[in-house]
Amino acid sequence: MAEGIRIAPAEPAPESTADRLARYMRLGTLSLPALPPLSLYVHLPWCLKKCPYCDFNSHEWRDGGAPPEARYLDALRADLEAALPFIWGRRAVSVFIGGGTPSLFSPDAIGTLIADIRARLPLEPGCEITLEANPGTFERDRFRAFRDAGVTRLSIGVQSFDDARLARSAACTTRRRRAPPSKRPHAASTPSTST
Repeated sequence: MAEGIRIAPAEPAPESTADRLARYMRLGTLSLPALPPLSLYVHLPWCLKKCPYCDFNSHEWRDGGAPPEARYLDALRADLEAALPFIWGRRAVSVFIGGGTPSLFSPDAIGTLIADIRARLPLEPGCEITLEANPGTFERDRFRAFRDAGVTRLSIGVQSFDDARLARSAACTTRRRRAPPSKRPHAASTPSTST
């Protein structure tokens, strides 16, 4: 008896992220006594210069002007709106605006971003809103404006305070590129900082 040709069933198409999330979000699939707290990370990918050791999705801004704030904020708003069905009923306990160097965005743009988040996502009272900054972008008045826009904490990226070590690591910041003490943020400018 001759054997027939065997046809294997086709491999199922890979499941999309949205399908996978929908499957896990079905009633009865996940059993938790309460919804876990929610933290929101917002990525602003532009830097003054791309450091060679940086593995983050970041890009040197080369146009000489400001990053495309309005267009990027529109894309972030659309992305958040698309994710809302997966996080209904949850309140954010923290918002971290990282990058890149988010402090390159204008205080007005950061204020618009925070307002867009607040309009779409409930934040816990006292929600910490952190803005990542590099030492080369310090200006006291600018950070006061970020505080007024809703930023409650700065996360300052410092690889070293020793210029020789910075040069060996090819870091993008040196003491010469850091702002003078009279221009650096201080306790009156921002409620909280971390390095």
